[in-house]
Amino acid sequence: MKHYFRMVSVLVGIMILLFAAQVQAARYYTTMEQQQTASDAIKAATEFNILPIDYSAIDPKELGYTNNDDWNTDKNSVGPAFAEAFPSLLKEANSNKKVVMVKKTDKIDKGIIAEIAVTKIILNWNAWTGRPDEYICKITFSNAADGMKLFAGTVNINSLSGNPYASGWGNSFGRRMQSAAFNMAWVITKIMAEGKVEPADY
Repeated sequence: MKHYFRMVSVLVGIMILLFAAQVQAARYYTTMEQQQTASDAIKAATEFNILPIDYSAIDPKELGYTNNDDWNTDKNSVGPAFAEAFPSLLKEANSNKKVVMVKKTDKIDKGIIAEIAVTKIILNWNAWTGRPDEYICKITFSNAADGMKLFAGTVNINSLSGNPYASGWGNSFGRRMQSAAFNMAWVITKIMAEGKVEPADY
């Protein structure tokens, strides 16, 4: 019986250490590169046109996909999660910014255009640790009227969900993509409010 309780105690200790490490590592993004000064034009603007997340640089075979249909199914499920994040994020930020989801083919001549392109996906997740995947993202904000760049930066955004443990047990890659998309929307919302993304690491 003592041996049994000792084993249980060891397992509980390991789980506590793992969860504590996860909480310690509960950072949703890390700023890699951006301009030094905040954009006053972005902070003052009220109308933003958000383009779909650009995954064109990603090779799905490197992520373990054996066919494009499965990749497209998961990728296409990201759009709604990305779009639906903004109303709640703007409400949480008590912001009066107006967001419109647009397509690359749309003709946009007013407001600011925000675009996020995923250049690399680093697979870290496993069922034991729940460590989130990382998405290296290039983010740009441009004036729709003249194409002038107002913000350009690179941010490492991960797939950790609002509940740190929800990114762990049993989550599919498609579900983790949606969590990452929510975090991308969060970073874009912060840039809309602040003209840059602060804090640099959160």
